[in-house]
Amino acid sequence: MAKRKGRIPAPRPETRPKKAPWKELGYLSLLTLALLVPFVGKPLHVDDPMYVWTAKHIVEHPVDFYGLNVNWIGITQSMAVANMNPPGVSYWLALVGALLGWSEPALHAGMLVPAVLAVVGVFLLARSLGAPPILASLGLVAMPGFLVSSTTLMADVLAAALWTWAVLAWVVGLQERRSGWLAAGALLAGLCILTKYVGLALIPLLLAYTLAKCRRLEVQSLLLLIPVAIALAYRARMISRYGVDPLAGVSSFSLQARQSLTPNTNEAPWIGLSFLGGTCLPALLFTPWTFGRRGCALTVVLILLVVVALLGMKTLGHTPLRTSEGPRWGLLLQFALFTLSGALIFALVLRHVVRSRGAEAILLALWLCGIFVFGSLANWSTNVRAFLPGAPAVAILLAFEAKRVGRDRPFRIPPGLLATLGICALAGLVVAQGDQAFARSARDAARELVRERGRAGQPLWYQGSWGFQYYMDLEGAKRIDWKDIEVIPGDEMVESYSNSGVSLLPPTVLHPVRKYRFAVPALASTMSGEVGAGFYSDRFGPLPYVFGFPPDQVYSVLLVQARFFIGDDGWVRLNRPSPEAPP
Repeated sequence: MAKRKGRIPAPRPETRPKKAPWKELGYLSLLTLALLVPFVGKPLHVDDPMYVWTAKHIVEHPVDFYGLNVNWIGITQSMAVANMNPPGVSYWLALVGALLGWSEPALHAGMLVPAVLAVVGVFLLARSLGAPPILASLGLVAMPGFLVSSTTLMADVLAAALWTWAVLAWVVGLQERRSGWLAAGALLAGLCILTKYVGLALIPLLLAYTLAKCRRLEVQSLLLLIPVAIALAYRARMISRYGVDPLAGVSSFSLQARQSLTPNTNEAPWIGLSFLGGTCLPALLFTPWTFGRRGCALTVVLILLVVVALLGMKTLGHTPLRTSEGPRWGLLLQFALFTLSGALIFALVLRHVVRSRGAEAILLALWLCGIFVFGSLANWSTNVRAFLPGAPAVAILLAFEAKRVGRDRPFRIPPGLLATLGICALAGLVVAQGDQAFARSARDAARELVRERGRAGQPLWYQGSWGFQYYMDLEGAKRIDWKDIEVIPGDEMVESYSNSGVSLLPPTVLHPVRKYRFAVPALASTMSGEVGAGFYSDRFGPLPYVFGFPPDQVYSVLLVQARFFIGDDGWVRLNRPSPEAPP
């Protein structure tokens, strides 16, 4: 029978399975390791000690994970109260420490695994959603927020990896109608919750995606009761063993911190855009490929408008925008760039949803919007760590929206776009080196201060947390406990001005002896109230990081002149010579 002219036969469905992309995944893993291996010697920094102390305790007491006390905020309390995160990453560090030891290189080497898993997960998820997988993975690797966070021992990268793999398993399960994948996604969501509480948001996210994909709630949606059960079991364990309701405690702490740290609620979304844009910097530099020349011109105009608007403001958050010499142009320009980067992400979200109108676009949109609301309005402070779970979605979105980009091999990506990715990665490495230099300055300060000021038989007291506390403890110094003050006249105390957990005391109690300055040899700052960088908390500044030479870190040695105690009202009082004296 003759074929009819003008009729195109329907394409046959692809019967061969997709070839496993082992070569691409191998190259991406090697690239990730090559970028992060130079930082394996990084000293413990910010909240790293909390996770390491817990991990060491887990090795001795695997079930009693928070059965230790810690002085983290100036008073000794249970780790169950002091640590506002679940112990998931500490169990991983416990395994690493037990096998490789507790040195900084060993612990950081162990944390390379979650970073590689996150990159591989983005590749596979982008492939399942129909986005160029290699471009998506390279976009994640080039993000400063991801690179810097991957050099820490905190829970953020592991949580982002578990989040990505949970979404991947759930997407594949719905696409292929396989309950095993759905069960794996639900279990991974539960493990994410045990790593960071933000994993709870996976439950409504996956439920909404199921409804958008299937137009109804499938029976398999009941599998999402698995992460609910895991969360409730963990909560019951915390209450029964430690008398702490973790979810209520975190909510209360976040609410109190927001009220005390945020001077103007209207500024929170703008600071949130700055942190999101700085975390996912490729969103800004991808503009020629996502919005074209007109988009680039409009972006430049908007940056100038933001700078002009900022000129009319005196402060942003806790950071002054002017000095006696005039506007802080570097701060204003970088804030404008990061804010526009964050705004471009939402412009891409809107355009992607309008263009595709599919369940996958809705998934990415809800993923990003939920993380932004959490990071800028609900979390205890705005920081890069809160936005990191949204970085994989941004990477996939950029891969979707970039024009004239090949979908299979890296050499099909335009050279200009590859160069852009290289610039973003270089910026991330500069920021990561700045964070490493900051951590090293704290370790060097602890070693030098204790060895120079320490006197036989007389303790050296200090204030301050983070890595500085970890190394001061190793050197034999003592953290002051405001509920049980043991200092006596003649003792010396060290204060760190660029740290947390520091209470200023009146000159009647402490007399300055000497100031020490430690340089931070870097080209970017991650935590400095002086320059406005607040990578780990916007309490230090409205930008996640600031390019430029970081200021020196200053430590003061103070001589205790009188006995003192802290009253119930929080004020410092001198001890009276006789009990009959009025309080």
